[in-house]
Amino acid sequence: MKMLIIGATGFLGSTLFGFAKERGIHVLGTSRYTNKHPQIIEMNVMEIDSIKQVISEFLPDVVVWTLLSRDEEDILINIGLTNLLSVLSPKAKLIFLSTDALFLDGKGNYTEIDEPTPFPENAALSTYVNAKIHGETKTQELHKNHVIIRTGPLYGRDYHHQIEQRTQRVLREIQDKNVFLAASNLYKTFVHVEDLANAILELSIKNYQGIIHVGPDQKTSYYMFYKTRLKDLGYDERAIQPLEIDPTKQPFVPLDSSLNTEKARSLLDVKFRTV
Repeated sequence: MKMLIIGATGFLGSTLFGFAKERGIHVLGTSRYTNKHPQIIEMNVMEIDSIKQVISEFLPDVVVWTLLSRDEEDILINIGLTNLLSVLSPKAKLIFLSTDALFLDGKGNYTEIDEPTPFPENAALSTYVNAKIHGETKTQELHKNHVIIRTGPLYGRDYHHQIEQRTQRVLREIQDKNVFLAASNLYKTFVHVEDLANAILELSIKNYQGIIHVGPDQKTSYYMFYKTRLKDLGYDERAIQPLEIDPTKQPFVPLDSSLNTEKARSLLDVKFRTV
């Protein structure tokens, strides 16, 4: 099997790339910039000729799209993903990484058949969320051989032993202010980056098509997540203090976007760890 990882230097991409190499998979990674690793090449998804050259020369059996951009996700999808879909062989499996942030009502425990809700333009995450919804739709309509993975926030250490950026930001704020306020009523399905990478490797060879929600069966608040992370990393978790979000003041912040991951946990061998 030949696997192409688009975005192989990011938090998830680097972990997936390293695990694929360890398993002896013929893997090629891409980056927007030149890379010293001989199996990570420069490719710009915004330029169709750049994608076309890589696809035609490598002829991947599986392509994993790990790219994301909070502020320019719409450009990545409308141009980058469109370019990829226009040159990818129908025989190749496309694994598209999506998000748990697609549901506005905040009831939680979302299954694969729950319909995503586009966010209003004035919502903080509207560009990112609406682009992900568009990316899912585009993938479903234009490439039959696909897997759409919805995941909650990632944590852990990537293949270069770096922890997730959100916790790095929290540690910097604690260093400056001695305290960090974390939402005690905002729930997510947090996913360890190594577990997601292993799930992707399993799905790359399984006869499965469609949407799948990944992660443990336990939801966690941001408050408990950060307290646990700081303790695990050797810091004083007492610096994390609870903050309750008022939905009347922040109407476009879904309080519970946890995922029902029963399908993934029954289908896959990977054991998703809890925070």
